[in-house]
Amino acid sequence: MAGASILCGTDLTSAGPRTVDLAIAAAKAFGVRLDLVHVLDDADSWWPEGPELQAAAEAAKEDSTRYEAALEAELRKEQQRCIAAGVECEAFVIRGRPWRLIPEIAEERGSFLIAIGPYGSSGPRSVDSQGATESVLGSTAQRVIRAAGRPVFVATGDKPIPDGLEGTKWFVGTDFSDSSLAAVSWAKRAAARVGGELHIANVVIPAGGEDKPDEERTWRQVLRDQSKLEAGKKLAEYAKEHAPSAQIHQVVSPDYASHALCSAAEEIPADIMVVGTHRQSVLGRLLIGSTAARCIRIAPMPTLLVPETAR
Repeated sequence: MAGASILCGTDLTSAGPRTVDLAIAAAKAFGVRLDLVHVLDDADSWWPEGPELQAAAEAAKEDSTRYEAALEAELRKEQQRCIAAGVECEAFVIRGRPWRLIPEIAEERGSFLIAIGPYGSSGPRSVDSQGATESVLGSTAQRVIRAAGRPVFVATGDKPIPDGLEGTKWFVGTDFSDSSLAAVSWAKRAAARVGGELHIANVVIPAGGEDKPDEERTWRQVLRDQSKLEAGKKLAEYAKEHAPSAQIHQVVSPDYASHALCSAAEEIPADIMVVGTHRQSVLGRLLIGSTAARCIRIAPMPTLLVPETAR
């Protein structure tokens, strides 16, 4: 977990302050420098060509320069807010593609963690097949997560972020895979650092219908109960091996695993949701699994995505 800094990519929208708040809390928790960056996406910039359009081109360039200066002024305000919170902070505006430059800058500056927003607070929403309203994860956030190669803190939800993450409850959903083990390992160290709690959960999706009296139970229900028992034992053994001090939760739900995990995390109530991501063997890119992707969209608290290589 050692590293020189945390990199926070902010879009300076109405959702930006929450992302910076999360980055400030993480920087205080881990005792590192915070680098604030706003990437001005100028990939689609185009200046008119030709002598007759020179005046229009110059005016467009002047407008762009003024806009960049305004962004720098806003970013400086955020930098001062970080410094006032007791965090060493550097800030800069650069031009380019955000999803490409944020991971590159993190690599160059030795950032062990990236903080980003999921979208704007007024970003689009959708309704899933269960009728639940979800935030739509922005394409920049998706691409940063895939390319980062290091943990990414996404400022999801609206639950208050504790100062310095002190005493926070870290909730990890596990399916016993390598990626979820990386998430457990990272969350265990983080929780210990801030004097917090670690909670590990596994979702069991039942089969066989509703519970019935013993004399009316079907063979499917008998198998379901046996599978729940075996899953509970596996979770207990897993936690004993990898995180003995963790509190464990077996979540039984016919719902999506992501919905069940988020509901369980909210009941605790957890402060941080932690999920693992994995690499695709052929392309070598980070994939956001369906459960992780949906958790980002519906989690009421910040979500930490941990690649399986970040143990």
